[in-house]
Amino acid sequence: MLHGRERECGLVARLLDDARARRSGALVIRGEAGIGKSALLDFAAAQASDLRVLRGGGVESEAELPYAAVHQLLHPVRDRLPAIPAGQSAALRGAFGLGDPVEGDRFLVSVAVLSLLSEVAEERPLLCLVDDAHWLDGASADALAFVARRLEAEGVALLFAVRDDDMEDTHPRSGRDPVGGVDPAVGGPGGSIWTVVGGGRFAGLPELRLRGLDPEAARALLAERAGVTLAPAVADLLVSSTAGNPLALLEVPGSLSAEQLAGVRPLPERLPVGAAVEQVFLVRVRERSAPAQTLLLVAAAEESGNVELVLRAAQALGVAPDALDEAETAGLVRVEGGAIVFRHPLVRSAIYRGATFLQRRAVEQALAAALADEDVDRRAWHLAAAAIGPDEAVARELEQSAERAARRGGHAAATSALRRSAALTASAEDRARRLTLAAEAGWLAGQPDGARALLDEAAQYATDPRLRSRGTYVRGVIESVCGRPDTAYAMLIGGSEPVADLDPGQAARMLTEAGRLAWAASDHPRLAEAGRRLAALPAIEAAAGSPPAEDVAPTGASLRPTEEAVAGSSRTGVEDDVAGLGSPSVEGNEAGLRTVGVVVTASARLVMGLAAFLDGDAERAAPLLREGRALAKDAADPQDLGLAGGAALFLGADAAALELFTAAAVRARTSGAVSALPMVLAPLAAVQMWTGRFAAAGATASEGFRLAVDTGQDNPAAHHRAVLAWIAAAQGRAEECRTEASAALAHAIGQRLGPPAGIAAWALALLDLGEGRTEEAFDRLTALADAGPGEGHPIVKIFAAADLVEVAVRTDRMERARAALDLLRGWAGPARVRWAHALVARCQGLLGGDAYDAHFTEALSLHAMAGRPFDTARTALLFGEALRRRRRRAEARRHLRAACETFERLDAAPWAEFARVELQATGETARKRDPAAVAQLTPQEVQITRLVSEGGTNREIAAQLFLSPRTVDYHLHKVFVKLGVSSRAELVRLAIEDGGVLGGR
Repeated sequence: MLHGRERECGLVARLLDDARARRSGALVIRGEAGIGKSALLDFAAAQASDLRVLRGGGVESEAELPYAAVHQLLHPVRDRLPAIPAGQSAALRGAFGLGDPVEGDRFLVSVAVLSLLSEVAEERPLLCLVDDAHWLDGASADALAFVARRLEAEGVALLFAVRDDDMEDTHPRSGRDPVGGVDPAVGGPGGSIWTVVGGGRFAGLPELRLRGLDPEAARALLAERAGVTLAPAVADLLVSSTAGNPLALLEVPGSLSAEQLAGVRPLPERLPVGAAVEQVFLVRVRERSAPAQTLLLVAAAEESGNVELVLRAAQALGVAPDALDEAETAGLVRVEGGAIVFRHPLVRSAIYRGATFLQRRAVEQALAAALADEDVDRRAWHLAAAAIGPDEAVARELEQSAERAARRGGHAAATSALRRSAALTASAEDRARRLTLAAEAGWLAGQPDGARALLDEAAQYATDPRLRSRGTYVRGVIESVCGRPDTAYAMLIGGSEPVADLDPGQAARMLTEAGRLAWAASDHPRLAEAGRRLAALPAIEAAAGSPPAEDVAPTGASLRPTEEAVAGSSRTGVEDDVAGLGSPSVEGNEAGLRTVGVVVTASARLVMGLAAFLDGDAERAAPLLREGRALAKDAADPQDLGLAGGAALFLGADAAALELFTAAAVRARTSGAVSALPMVLAPLAAVQMWTGRFAAAGATASEGFRLAVDTGQDNPAAHHRAVLAWIAAAQGRAEECRTEASAALAHAIGQRLGPPAGIAAWALALLDLGEGRTEEAFDRLTALADAGPGEGHPIVKIFAAADLVEVAVRTDRMERARAALDLLRGWAGPARVRWAHALVARCQGLLGGDAYDAHFTEALSLHAMAGRPFDTARTALLFGEALRRRRRRAEARRHLRAACETFERLDAAPWAEFARVELQATGETARKRDPAAVAQLTPQEVQITRLVSEGGTNREIAAQLFLSPRTVDYHLHKVFVKLGVSSRAELVRLAIEDGGVLGGR
């Protein structure tokens, strides 16, 4: 047991016990330098003799090398790679340099890491120790944090040690930001040391904060390690001066004489403690010979620790190999497995920072020469560290290093390399280009603020309009996801103008993105403007023999957060125009989109179609929307499939929309495109909700919200919360509805996001309607119908119009009811779908006087062929209510009974109660049934049940949901218990009988 760490050791031991019981967990151990984080990791390893132990950690110099820490951690188990899904295995091999890079979503590697750890843990529980996590390369930090948040039943314990005090360093060459966030909380009641990390990449993970040892434990440590008898007064002074920091307690006495420790001679006026602990190490280094100091500086600069490389570089500086013996004898380093390991990271920092610039430069040059072609990425960084002024050759090597990092998904590393490359670039235009590339990589790495700063710097140097437009595009995309969409719209529209003739492909991308934003904000004029500008673009052709645009790097893939490709390939600008649009030539397009060699994206067709619809030209809009849907239905990109689903949704085609949105989600899951899922799942959850698949919609929205938070996508997160609010309203969970709707509205209104704002407002109105507050419901629905851009959305207004008709009739506001019916009827005609005409007929029944019978009968007939069970049941309820009021009780009972059964199956408690009350009024007593079986399942259990019903194995389901097979098995067992089944076959049969509530198409 460590001195004074009984509670901390107990918490770690409990984590290990949980792993033995197949309950996974993660813990972030946080504290200042020398506080004992590594010692606690060592304690964990010592207690885990029956577990498989993997160790890794962050290294300052490897902060620029993507997946360096993950490679170190998983190297001992790389032989298990064939056991995980092939796509994940290929991505991880590419990230480690063991195979060709796999381009795609950066989270695919994260999923692969989870799968590999889960596979290893199948044999026996697993302990993963990650030291110096504040120095992790960005890609490793993201991957390990992703894994930590998804551990459940694998038997994996994951411990991170993170430094967070004022001694926290950035790498002397990269200047990268620290990985972790700092939680300022002292602890819970009673001075608890257990809390939750508030920020940084490890946000939301359990945290154990280490503080200084108490005086008794500190004195015991001093007595154990000092080697001489300390005078009590000296011990007290050392304890108070070090604030109980264990490293300082162990190291500072070594800088004092025996007489000083015994109290015979006075202590120095200022003890070397706190931030000066590094100086203690530096003093010891300077006591060594000049050759030993040089060798130590080489080892500090080349933190891979490769003995052969360090000795080779040192020899070039005139240092003999025996200098390493002197450094080892002094206890400053040790050699383990062919690597030089410093006794403490602060030794390395002290040596590197204590050297002069010229000393460091000579060492960096020697290391670069020693590496030659052995490791071109590391060599590039050593050359950059040695550079004094602009150096195009080194800048080019760093840019190439960035390209390699990006292909492996290391966008943070690419950002650092490009930023340094730009600093070494003399040409203003080349510097602007590299800064723009760095900004793109930074955005894809999840660093929006850093990307904006890089774009600001690039703007100072860029003169070429294509490059300036490219920067504006990146800035607009960032603003659309992390800022105000209306501001992003203005950026994109303005940025497209200078390149409309020079680069119509880039202009089309910018205008399409602007059109999306205008549609989301229901800003009719702006959407129409984007559509008109798209239609007016010149032909986008791949002109044979066109000269390459060498002064501007190719535009590359879209920078929507759903597309993780980094620009910077070797294609020409003209070639990229074609590749970036990615759809076949289509004859008979709008003016300006010529018939020969024209490449038009499905998204552009959709924007133009929506703009035409809002212009009142349905005849022109319909073929554009159908064409956009047709172009995208077989697309490889999940977002393009989602766009096709959007066209289907707008046309009222539920089945097609479900199929396309589901295909988009499957495509994203299959490719591991985790960052694509929040945006793809949002409309899928909404369609599932509107079609009465409440359990599936709740599961989809819950997953989408969690992934949106993980990937920093605030706008999709609001959409998912709005869907959760609507479902909660339909099922009578009032507190949950208000909480989710309030959060969604607060973000959506502030950012002018029409769809989530509209859905959340509708949810609150539906809750009022379900609780019998018709006046309040009328007020909310009227406000929704009258909402301006960014506060509602045309589709939501149309879908909610039937509710407005109902509450307007109930409150005797017939003119308002007729206006809402006109809105619904005006859309239902062109849509030509049964469920829309069923709602029109229902509303006519409410308004129809003596003709109500025929209208309601027609509505139920149309509902029977159209799906949407919640709408069907509400029509049956309204019809039964109308019949009961007219004393046609026997006929009313049939419809009320059907409504009650459907509401109960959907777990729509308030509506089932309405139906029961109406049935009682007819003279029939309706027994309140037990909740539907599916209502007992959690969202994740619903998803697993649905995938089992589709024939998925545990391993296949795990890959789809980014879980481990053992976690899937754990949840499946709980599903069996809750639903009272004992086999997968019974579960499949139950899902079939469910009739679509679980989300089947």
